[in-house]
Formats: sequence, structure tokens, C-alpha cells
Amino acid sequence: MSILNKIKQRNLVSNIAILILISTLTDLVLAQKPEPLAANSAEIEVLPVQGNLYMIGTGGSNIAVMVGELGLVVVDSGNIEASDNVVDAIRSLSPLLPRYIINTAVLPGHLSGNSAIGAMLPPDTRGGFGMSVIGHANGLTLLATEFVEEVPFELWPNNTFFGESKDLNLNGEAILIEHQPEAVTQSDVMVYFRQSDVLVTGDIFDISSYPHFYPELGGSLQGMIDALNRIIEITVPEFNQQGGTLVIPGHGRIASESDVVEYRDMLTIIRDRVRLMINDGKTFDEVLAARPSLEYDGIYGAGSRNWTTHMFLEAVYDDLR
Repeated sequence: MSILNKIKQRNLVSNIAILILISTLTDLVLAQKPEPLAANSAEIEVLPVQGNLYMIGTGGSNIAVMVGELGLVVVDSGNIEASDNVVDAIRSLSPLLPRYIINTAVLPGHLSGNSAIGAMLPPDTRGGFGMSVIGHANGLTLLATEFVEEVPFELWPNNTFFGESKDLNLNGEAILIEHQPEAVTQSDVMVYFRQSDVLVTGDIFDISSYPHFYPELGGSLQGMIDALNRIIEITVPEFNQQGGTLVIPGHGRIASESDVVEYRDMLTIIRDRVRLMINDGKTFDEVLAARPSLEYDGIYGAGSRNWTTHMFLEAVYDDLR
């Protein structure tokens, strides 16, 4: 055997060993990864963000609360099981009442607490119309067709907008609501609090999991990547992609631009790997066996729960095919 062939053989063995080590470490990390709150959990977690913003974590979704002397703005409302605790947490943050709820999507985990938060207003101040619940008009289409039995009418947004964006101003804070038309669903919006410099993304960015998009509800893989790129355009870091604009994701911890960049890069790399294998005629089982998400599984993957690594890769495969 020539020296060159021996070197090639050693490199091949070394690369295989490295891949086995990465796979083993990934499986160990995944096994020890802390479980998020269950979707039907009553537990919550309250954290200050920056400026006038607080985050309330629930099993349904993260909730953002902007406080101020003219009232509160609540973004998303979590799962119904956590509603009583969410209302108590909001009352502990401010003696004032909510003025608006903004739903980042019409998925049940993001709007099931709308009625409980709306009921914080005394009847004589509601004017018969209830809380102003803002969402994109595309969401009403989904609620009327896909979630008509799952989401009662009283939870639906009653202040909808068409087009790309809607602006609010409360407590001296400019609030920019921007529609992302083909991300998780066709109804997604992001909410940017300009003075506090906090961006609330809903499930467009879920730091605890691979992204979950619903083609049957108008979502798409490329739409997710486009929306993540938009988040990166809006966020301005203070130093080395850290600090500056803070991001409240749909689930998981408070993040900064670097987290979103890593998430966008992860999704783009996995997309390109799967696309290459599809172009080579690989079946889904062959793609799955190749583990195109190997180095990311320990961070975003899951072997159980309602959205597993297998399900994510299958969604990517079907979308690209």
C-alpha cells in the first residue's frame, strides 16, 4: 500500500471515529436536555427583559407584557390551563389593566388565554366590545376553517389588519406589528417594541426546538428562513452580536441576535443538505439514516414530545420535494 493510500485510510478512520463521537455526545446531550413546560401545564415563569418589557413563560407560549402608566400591552396569552396564574402574574407587574392583546398566531397555545386576560377589564369599561385583540386577518380564515371547533369564537382576534404591518403607540412606546406571510402559518406576526428594543417573534423563532411549520396552514420552510432573516435585520446587537435588541421567542429563554443567526444558519444548512440528497434521488429513510441534523440535535432535537427530530426532518423533506 502506498503512503498516500495509508494517509487516506487513516483520515477515513479518523473521520468515522469523529462522527461516532459526535453522534454519541449528541445522544447524551439530548438525553439530558431539560424538558420544557408541558403544553397543558399550569406552571409559569416570570422574567424581566429590558425597558418596559417582561416575559411570562407558559407551556403554550411565551407571553410578553409591556407595562406603563397608560396601561398594558400583552403579546400572546398562553395555554388555558395557565390562565389563572398568568392573570395573577400580570396583576403583580402593574396595578393597571391591559389595553391590548396581540396574538402572534392563531395557534391555540398562543390565544387560549385571551378570554381570561380580557376578563380583567371590569364590565362597565368594555363598552360591550371586550378587549381589543389584534391579529392578522389571515388568522380569521384559519380560525373559521381549521380551528373552528378547537378555538371558541370569544378567543378570536377582534381587531385585525390586512397587509404587511400595523403600528401602535402607548406609554410613549412605538409598537410595530409586522406580518410574516408564510412562516409557521399564514397568520404570523412579529411585534417590535422600539423604545424598549425588544422583539417578540412567536413560534417563528423557538430556541428550545427545531421549527414547526404547517404547510396545510400556509407555512413553509423558506418562509421560516425569510422570517428569521427579517428578525436579524431588525435586531441590532450591542457588541459581538450580544446584548442590544433582545428577542422573546415562542418558547425558551430570552435571546439575542447571535441566537437567531445560529438558528437561521442551522435551518439553512439542514435545508441544503436535505435538498442535495433529494436531488441525488434519496428516499426519506435514506435521508434520515444520513442524520443531516446530527450536530444540532443536542440543542434543538427531541426524541419524544409533540415535535420530534424525525417529524421535523420529514417536514423538511416533504417541503423540499
